[in-house]
Amino acid sequence: MITNEHQILISTIETYRHYANQPIPYDIESCYHDSHDEILHITPYFSTIDLVQLEELTYTRSFTYSLKSRQLLFTSNVTPIHKNLVRRLASPNGKYLALVTNETKGEQELQYVQIWHDEHLIFGYEVNNKSNTSPHGKILPKNDYASFFEWSPNSQYLIFTAEEKRKTLKSYFTAEKLDVDDEISQSASIYRENWGEQMEIFETSIVCLLDISTKQVKIIENQPEDLYFGQCTWTTNSDELILVAFRLKPYRLGLIFCENRPTALFKCNWKQNQWIQLTEFDEICRLFPRHIPNKQNQFVYLQSKIYGAHSQCQQLILFHTDTKEEKILIDRIDNVNYSNLNSASFTAEWDTQFKGLYVSFPLRCYSSDGRYLLLRSKSSSRIVLYIYDFLEQTIRCIDSPLGVNTSLIGLAIFGHYVAVNIVDFRTPFRLYIFDLKALYENVNGWYSITEHQYKEEEKHQFQWKLDRFFPDNESIPVESIYVHTQNIESKRPLLVWIHGGPNSSISLNYMVDAVAYISLGFDILFINYRGSTGYGQASIDKLLGNISKTDVQDCHEAIRRCLEYTDPNRSIILYGGSHAGIIIGRLIGEYPDEYSLAILINPVTDLLHFYVTSDIPDWTLAQSVNRPFDFQNGRNHFADSSLMEYFIERSPIRLIDRIKIPILLQLGKKDRRVPFSMGLRYYECLKAKNIPTKLYIYDSDHAIREVANDSDIFVNTILFINECLHL
Repeated sequence: MITNEHQILISTIETYRHYANQPIPYDIESCYHDSHDEILHITPYFSTIDLVQLEELTYTRSFTYSLKSRQLLFTSNVTPIHKNLVRRLASPNGKYLALVTNETKGEQELQYVQIWHDEHLIFGYEVNNKSNTSPHGKILPKNDYASFFEWSPNSQYLIFTAEEKRKTLKSYFTAEKLDVDDEISQSASIYRENWGEQMEIFETSIVCLLDISTKQVKIIENQPEDLYFGQCTWTTNSDELILVAFRLKPYRLGLIFCENRPTALFKCNWKQNQWIQLTEFDEICRLFPRHIPNKQNQFVYLQSKIYGAHSQCQQLILFHTDTKEEKILIDRIDNVNYSNLNSASFTAEWDTQFKGLYVSFPLRCYSSDGRYLLLRSKSSSRIVLYIYDFLEQTIRCIDSPLGVNTSLIGLAIFGHYVAVNIVDFRTPFRLYIFDLKALYENVNGWYSITEHQYKEEEKHQFQWKLDRFFPDNESIPVESIYVHTQNIESKRPLLVWIHGGPNSSISLNYMVDAVAYISLGFDILFINYRGSTGYGQASIDKLLGNISKTDVQDCHEAIRRCLEYTDPNRSIILYGGSHAGIIIGRLIGEYPDEYSLAILINPVTDLLHFYVTSDIPDWTLAQSVNRPFDFQNGRNHFADSSLMEYFIERSPIRLIDRIKIPILLQLGKKDRRVPFSMGLRYYECLKAKNIPTKLYIYDSDHAIREVANDSDIFVNTILFINECLHL
């Protein structure tokens, strides 16, 4: 006989399996059209999840489309991408393909580089510490901040970052022999600094170049010491590069999701091994340089202020390398003006005005003539797309052909065509092409290539409504999105989804967990409190020095408005991770009788613990007391008793005695952003107070993104909710 618990488990697994295996396009390998602009060939990269082997899969699939008849002519079968792939990049002319793979032979982990020309393997070598062909160590995997792998515009050179070659360190007593020339100071246990959370493999970085014509690999010499080069763009001169450098001294802070670190721009002539510093390490963080095609000595980048919030509204800067002149093309948006400050609950309309830049460029971000630059950003709770026109010196919004109730994810520009994925909460992909010529012509520039095919019963399964209100009589909004089934007769629990950061946001996008929760009987309230990105810099600055106060008030009011709009007596489940731990921990302590249950994933529960142990101690100072970080004092503010007391006072663990509801904790034991020990101490305090508590531990980092772990978290969450609330 199948028990109710067993039925819930089976339903949970099958529901998650159904929504998790939906493919999502995330990049474009190639796109070209014939000389008459009639036939388009496009090959996107897709990702999906295999819940049998518990791994993420990637593949390519090619489409041939008639621009003239607006019909799809041909669709290829999928071409799976090898799971041991480190790097894969097609050259700009489409003739070459560079591959880097990891292979295991016995106990050895080896790396191989291959260069393909059409169907021929024209060059390859093994990366190891003994090979003369390979002057470098392992090639670094993809990372937005700490590695690069890019073809030159003429497709003749490949620039990339790799580790330095180094000897395998052993115990002094297991070494086969000790040569007089060996360095004996390097113990096998020596600590190697790295970039912290999710970036521990990024220790050293050397800039290397592969010459296709000579089939030679070289290290670019004279690389400045005590710097780490993590981003790069080619200039129109195939001998020159623009690079972003991070300081290594006195020590490193965590880098992932921290676009506020001091950086400097360099120009490098690789043939002459010459490095020229273009900017100082000043109060500005300069990231994501992209050289303008057909323009000598000009490139753009995004910049924001150092320290403070880790994600900010950015400026688009034009830089002239010959004069070192910096010109603001798009300034940051501080304040956003809204026309209606007093709308009733969940009657707000999507606000489409430009609210600033918050997202990096895609790799292929220019039209072939260099006139247009593709800009991805956020506008309130939507992902949006803009084009900067260098000729007109204006920014233009690309409006969705499906209306404002969707988000646009820009993938790449090829020639004058933009590849776009149009999404919403229930749709993982709609692959469209937009013709940039339509910007100044009264024609429909959109072409639908392919899209997700619904089952008929899923097509209109649920819908969403937007709420917007303005606390404290200010013009900075709080937005929430209520996603619910069309069946309003049944009484469904409300799952309140609060994002971390705090300088991030939840956008109108497909999320596997969200659609699965709704299919299993929950409605969801997503909240973007003040401090979220996409609402202007004033919203981000509002939270500096005010976490565990402003964000908590905003979320409590957003929940109250939703209950008033729907049903004040429904069960409320609070769900979130990282910074959301502060908000949820304060909510269940300050309002112990108003919530039913809490789900916490790697939560921040103790600000003092965070300040002492996290890889980003500057976050605690900025968000708690709006104080800048300096390396000289670093974490050494213990003599400031008022600061230490404030950390303790505003921490969720301070309210542990007031908590009454069950709590599920799910922690990654390799987490360096919110160290595992913090969640473990919180768990112990809850157990000491006899609070119904369960703890799951994963061999993972802060994100807990692995398929096996992520899917396990979903199932454990459903089982815990059912166990406590008896749904």
